Amino acid sequence: MKYKKKYSVVVGSIFLLISLFYSCKKTSTVYSKYYYIEKEEWSSKDTAKFKVDIIDTISLNDVNIKIRHGELYPYSNLYVFLTTIYPDKSQKTDTIELVLANSKGEWYGSGLGDMYDITLPIKKNVRFAKSGVYQFYFVHAMRQDPLPNISEFGFEIIRVSKNR
Repeated sequence: MKYKKKYSVVVGSIFLLISLFYSCKKTSTVYSKYYYIEKEEWSSKDTAKFKVDIIDTISLNDVNIKIRHGELYPYSNLYVFLTTIYPDKSQKTDTIELVLANSKGEWYGSGLGDMYDITLPIKKNVRFAKSGVYQFYFVHAMRQDPLPNISEFGFEIIRVSKNR
């Protein structure tokens, strides 16, 4: 009988700790998707398109780029053009540099075999001004075309807690 009671206390404590851990989570994914690049060669004619229906105009969000590239990617960075189309159909185009390796050529991010994954913030604590569908179009802006050893290009929006 004592064994059952101790077992119940241990299981209950573990359940409570897990519940507390998940309730304290300070971020939640609003949107996350990858654009798959055929044959790991990204042509400047191929546009990574992401459409996001934004409802929440109060919360703060972080906007990230996710890149999966091969070890033989020939550059330490990746330039992209980002065109954002807002719900009112206005648009803005930006040029973004994504740094993938340090000056010694060592890849940032995590590697598995000869593939590397990296998540790079492009905007922090963004509040979307209007609800509706936002469209995000990315085209690589590198001189080499097609661009080799890029297998996936991802885009994500993470809602962040105001307590950060």
